[in-house]
Amino acid sequence: MKKLLGIIALGLLFSGNAYAGVNEPGSGPIASINDVKSEYYENLAQVRKKNKHLITYISINNNVYTSWSLYVKKIDEKSHEKAYKKCVKNAAKYTQEDCFIFAIDDKIVWNLDGPAKPKEPESAESKAKREKQAQLDKKLGRFFEDQPDVTDKPQVHFIYLLNKESKDNEWDVSGKMEKDLLEANKKMLEMTKGKQKFRYDMREDGKMDISFVRFDIQFKGDYGMNYPDAYLTKLGFNDPNKLYFAWVDVSHRDGGQGSVHHGYIFLKSKYNIGSKKRILITLHELMHVNGFAWACTKGNRNGHKSGTIIGGPEGGDKYILGSLYEHGDDTCPDFKDSVFLEPTSSTSFNPVYLQCARAAEVGRGIAPDSNYDWKSRYSHKKLKKIKKNRTWCTYNRYKDFN
Repeated sequence: MKKLLGIIALGLLFSGNAYAGVNEPGSGPIASINDVKSEYYENLAQVRKKNKHLITYISINNNVYTSWSLYVKKIDEKSHEKAYKKCVKNAAKYTQEDCFIFAIDDKIVWNLDGPAKPKEPESAESKAKREKQAQLDKKLGRFFEDQPDVTDKPQVHFIYLLNKESKDNEWDVSGKMEKDLLEANKKMLEMTKGKQKFRYDMREDGKMDISFVRFDIQFKGDYGMNYPDAYLTKLGFNDPNKLYFAWVDVSHRDGGQGSVHHGYIFLKSKYNIGSKKRILITLHELMHVNGFAWACTKGNRNGHKSGTIIGGPEGGDKYILGSLYEHGDDTCPDFKDSVFLEPTSSTSFNPVYLQCARAAEVGRGIAPDSNYDWKSRYSHKKLKKIKKNRTWCTYNRYKDFN
């Protein structure tokens, strides 16, 4: 499933001063400002049709934002208080920070170039708890960073990812994660009729290189992956010659999410019960992380292709590549040419360079090579029609928010 581009959730009031940001404009940079503005202008168009007024409050915390837009008959103290309380209720689950006014009707009042609003310092109790958890996470055979590579060829790196307060079920050190992922690659080899499989990131001792990461905040509910993308790239998981795929030990309404070049499955989702389902959805999302289905892929529908590994709800129930592989159209990317497969095709391409160059054209990502000429490589007319809301790149995602 494609990743959500905004973060809207429900929660509880968290601030001791419950009305601190009422009627107070915000200040400082906002995470993914393009998404915030897009949502704002959509709401503005709606209130104009309804002949009402609009109040929008925003809460931010590093790379995370949450918001609330309220349609009202008139703007007064009561409507401000209502919009603020709704925003704070959202923010409790994601930002754990106060809300401030982003816009009133057609005027954006947030000072994007101004200093960020001061945040409360971390309490001694919170710091002690965080440091204790960090010590508990240190276990034999666990790695917190990408280990030295055994090859300089493009490869897929896996991550075991936890919420700030999630229970550590040791998928990375128990061998369970590696076992399923190796089985997934066997399925890929079968689907390509013995021709290719993914090139996994391996350690010098012959084991899979799986990193452990714990978030610095506690996500709740069915969230999108804006913050995880940014958090992971800031930690250094941002090599354009690697794809990053995380097994996230949380519950979620989706089986997984993914786009170039980060992807995720949610281990406690109902769709991931059992090894077979985990493997299927991992392959499903890895196809998205490779950019498929591209706009020019035959039968593409909103990034999915019916009758293939990325067709049907949560990937369907069959291991089939269909028209994604060896489709014969040189103007459209073919999965056989992904540099993340081995052996490498003589006409290979890197989906990170291709997709991120396209995304950079509409302000939806940062290209690892600003001079990368994807249009001369793939000339299909459908591929050249870049749509902002369908074009996404997670390479160095954290830089979008600095």
